[in-house]
Amino acid sequence: MISVKKYFSVISSAVVFGFGLLLYYSGEMSDHAAWSLIVSGVNHSAWELFKPFALSYISFIIIELSYLRPSLLRFVCSKITGLHMLCAFTLAAGCICRLLPDETFFAAMPTAAGAGVLISELSSYCLYKKGIRTELFAVPLLLSLAAMIFLLIILTFYPPHFIIFHDPISDLYGRMMDSMEQMP
Repeated sequence: MISVKKYFSVISSAVVFGFGLLLYYSGEMSDHAAWSLIVSGVNHSAWELFKPFALSYISFIIIELSYLRPSLLRFVCSKITGLHMLCAFTLAAGCICRLLPDETFFAAMPTAAGAGVLISELSSYCLYKKGIRTELFAVPLLLSLAAMIFLLIILTFYPPHFIIFHDPISDLYGRMMDSMEQMP
């Protein structure tokens, strides 16, 4: 029989991916409403692919904490490590997807994010269950989480001219400020 914690970890990948996908397309579905500019992908760059899935992942960590009540420090440290795995895989896969033709690009981006979610959930589950002492790195991990949240906010409004922020479809480096100027 599968334990509740293992079952919860298995379905968390599907929930995080589904909610992340919903957030990713929420900007287009809401006709670029003000709230969606912060949580959705405002263009087709690797960073804007990572942003909604990271928000979904962080939100589900809070749900898991309230439901499962695991060993707090080890759980949070393993989940932050998983978030870093999600970041690295999604940004790398998003940049690789740029090499694909437009027909497959739009399907490859969410698929890459789904694979990133699966890898991050699997790695955080293994770190937690194997008893690897991630809590020894609690301070740097918590500082890196704070830095990542800060960057998610700041770089949404002011994206630098790096490849991970470049939209190969519109050839822009983020449309946040353009979208905000068009709002009534």
